[in-house]
Amino acid sequence: MTAGQLPLRHDIASDDGAYAKIGASKASGTAKLAPGLPLDAPLMAIVPLDANIPTRIEAMARLWRALTGQQSLPYAREIPASRRERLAMSLRAVDARHAGATRRDIAETIFGPEQVPEGVAFDDHHLRSRTARLIRDGLALIAGGYRKLLKS
Repeated sequence: MTAGQLPLRHDIASDDGAYAKIGASKASGTAKLAPGLPLDAPLMAIVPLDANIPTRIEAMARLWRALTGQQSLPYAREIPASRRERLAMSLRAVDARHAGATRRDIAETIFGPEQVPEGVAFDDHHLRSRTARLIRDGLALIAGGYRKLLKS
C-alpha cells in the first residue's frame, strides 16, 4: 500500500510536519507524512520498542485490516462484562462521593435501598465495605490506574 492509495480525509499542517487523517471514521488513524516522500512509495510504520509494543502492533494490524477492507477482529484483551460493570460502579461511586454523597447514599444508589440496612446496622454490613472498595478503586483509576487497565 502506498500513500497515494490511502483514503485521506484531510491534511493537517503542523510545526513538525504534515499529517493526514486516514480511513473511515470508525477505523481511522493519523499518519505523519514524511517530507519529500513520493506518493507511490510504500507505507511504513515506526513503532517505539517500549512496554506498549504489543498494544501498538495490535492497533497497527487493526488499522491495516480497516484500510484494506478486511473485517475487524475482536480485541484480544476484551474486558469481561462483570469487570466493565465493576469499573462503571467504581466511577459512579467516586462521582457521588465528590458530589458530597455518603457511603450509605452511594450504597443505596448502586445496590438499591432495600439491600442497605437502616441505622447503625450499616456500619458492619458487607455493602459498606464493598462501597468503600468501589470508592477506593475508582480513585485509583482516576489517579492513573486506567493506564494499567488499557495495557492489561
